[in-house]
Amino acid sequence: MLRVVAATSDTTLAAGLIAALEGTAAVIRAAPETASLAELCGRAKPDLILLDADPVEGFGTVLSEAIRALAGADPDAPVIVLGDEGDARSVLRAIRAGAADVIDRGGDRETLRGQLGPHLAGAPRGDAGGSGALTLVLSGQPGGEGLFAVNLAVLRAKAAGGALLVDGALPSSEAGAALNVPLNYTIRDAVQDLSRLDRTLLSSALGHHVASGLHILPLAVAGEEVHDIAPDAIVSMLLVLRALFGEVVLNAGGIRHPGLLDEFVRAAGRIYLVAPQKFTAVKACRDLLMQIGPSAQMLDRVTLVVEDHMPGIGLTEEQMRDALGVRRSVRLPAARVELINALNAGRPLVLEQPRAPYSRALEKLAAEGMSAPGPAVRPASRGIGLFGRLRTS
Repeated sequence: MLRVVAATSDTTLAAGLIAALEGTAAVIRAAPETASLAELCGRAKPDLILLDADPVEGFGTVLSEAIRALAGADPDAPVIVLGDEGDARSVLRAIRAGAADVIDRGGDRETLRGQLGPHLAGAPRGDAGGSGALTLVLSGQPGGEGLFAVNLAVLRAKAAGGALLVDGALPSSEAGAALNVPLNYTIRDAVQDLSRLDRTLLSSALGHHVASGLHILPLAVAGEEVHDIAPDAIVSMLLVLRALFGEVVLNAGGIRHPGLLDEFVRAAGRIYLVAPQKFTAVKACRDLLMQIGPSAQMLDRVTLVVEDHMPGIGLTEEQMRDALGVRRSVRLPAARVELINALNAGRPLVLEQPRAPYSRALEKLAAEGMSAPGPAVRPASRGIGLFGRLRTS
């Protein structure tokens, strides 16, 4: 999906732009203040920048200076001025300053769509990925990946100077309890606030773990129904969040909507597939990968995370990796007791016990992004017959 930055303080105008570009582009709303806007555009790499003339001049900035600043921050994104296209002098001034076009900010949905469509059709970036780094956590049998995602996000936040955990666990998120942070603002709220979503709103609304700098956005906090949230709106929201946060960890949890999973996988730079050493878990992970439609390019971004790894279990890390067709895997030592105690205490294990084997293994994974590819292993000639069972299941 294409990305459009709309620099306006007018929420009605922003809502109209979102409606006009529905299904075509995600609209990232931003304050018209030039310095912060230029920084956002330089980071978000939008396909189009819409600059509302009225509030820009209200900030005490000459429109032509704002256009030039945006062109310098991101030369590849055309700047469209939202103003009065009937004012010939203003139009000429905007075009001379470098604007690609001036359109009437008072136009209806169809008018806006018609005027913006040609500019988006020629967008130089096309459907390129978003701005902030996106790490995706998946599991064939949702449940065990939740605390992994929380602890991983805590480490990534500390390393990056802040991050966002989007927790799609169902029926409710454990992240609030694990971090002792109240969660009152959910994905449903963010979708409803899409036309006015910015860093100021989110900083005050999201749960915030001060010790690590991690913000948390859950899908659900009290087992409420979420089936009526439009998938397209979630995709647009995620694009906005990636523009506002440099580091996003997305725990897909119980989300199984094919279109959403496809979008998540396409956008993610790193994908962690979490599974214990159980045949049923491997089969569930295989089924999930088949639902997504694994390609060589997608599998190259996947790291199998073998949780609660125990050397005495006959199903080895190598067998699991080969059965799933992935090249990378890591082992997380068994730490169920420590993780549950940390959850009950409201303190993430990686901060509470940083020298614990689990914490050290996860810290290495978080720092490296992906472990080195494991060696190719042939199926064992004896054992549980994993491959045959997967083929016939």
